[in-house]
Amino acid sequence: MEPKIIRFTWEEVALLRRRFENLAEVTSFDADIKLASRVASYGIFREIGTVNDELARFIFDFETAKPVRLESLKAELIEWNGLFGLRVFSTDCQRLELRTKGLYDVVHPEISKNEDGTLQSLYIFPEIINKIAQSEGIELVLVKSWGANSIFGGFDPSKGYYQTNFWEIENNDALKFSNLIRQGKIALMGTHDLVAHIAGLDKGHWPLLTVNAERVYQAIRSYFMSASRPSISALILPYTIGVVLDDLAQPPSYSSKNHIAVLDELLLKISKNEIPANLPTLLTQFPGSFEKIIKLSRTPNIEPQPTVIKAAVSEMIQEILKASLIKLT
Repeated sequence: MEPKIIRFTWEEVALLRRRFENLAEVTSFDADIKLASRVASYGIFREIGTVNDELARFIFDFETAKPVRLESLKAELIEWNGLFGLRVFSTDCQRLELRTKGLYDVVHPEISKNEDGTLQSLYIFPEIINKIAQSEGIELVLVKSWGANSIFGGFDPSKGYYQTNFWEIENNDALKFSNLIRQGKIALMGTHDLVAHIAGLDKGHWPLLTVNAERVYQAIRSYFMSASRPSISALILPYTIGVVLDDLAQPPSYSSKNHIAVLDELLLKISKNEIPANLPTLLTQFPGSFEKIIKLSRTPNIEPQPTVIKAAVSEMIQEILKASLIKLT
């Protein structure tokens, strides 16, 4: 049976949006696997070939051994044997290979391959990926606020929704993300989720990961206990913690000692309340040292240099304080 191409009308997209908006904030794929498959497929479909496509950099032309052009990547929504998913392909070449751990496991082997074993397309079915995740003890979920901002949020393919931005900071996503991870849950709603968190899942690393997620969740929750509407200044440190935890939740960085060393220092700082969470302030400039901290967390063998880590975190705190103006009421 050949896959059937599905083209959503505006009415069908509107119906999918309404069904999505009626869900709880966090909904397990198992609660409605058919709806979850449509939402996840549509989310990935919209990102393919755009600046948000985190899958693209791992797709190579088998003949030239070079990455395929982003502009050549296309996607189609499909149905096949009762499964809803999508097909990703390149208009430039028909022999593809993937270069990242675990990505072949989330591509359907039966209909994706040429006779020589190369890939002619990437057929992706969230329902199958859900079973793969379950075999590793992980629960896939939809997160309504994230989908409302990206999949159903006035999506513009020319703009990056998953880069460092004030939407993630203002919504304190680090608290929500750490809460999911500590419970053994991962969202599947776009290419970042698929490539960064799901491809290469390994339950052997999750006991330590959930411990660190619990530490993050409790630290941020405690920090904001007395602040119902924290300022942007107060949200930057938790956001930084969330980025480091996001890295730790990615298979290539599982159990990374350098990430954990930086996380330890960030959690120590937030516990000292040096930036009062309930102080009404305006932030005039995003701290440049944020990038330095993230780079340090991704530097192998940085953990024997605690003074370097401490200095970078302290620098960011000072930058935030200097760029924060107290609101006059």
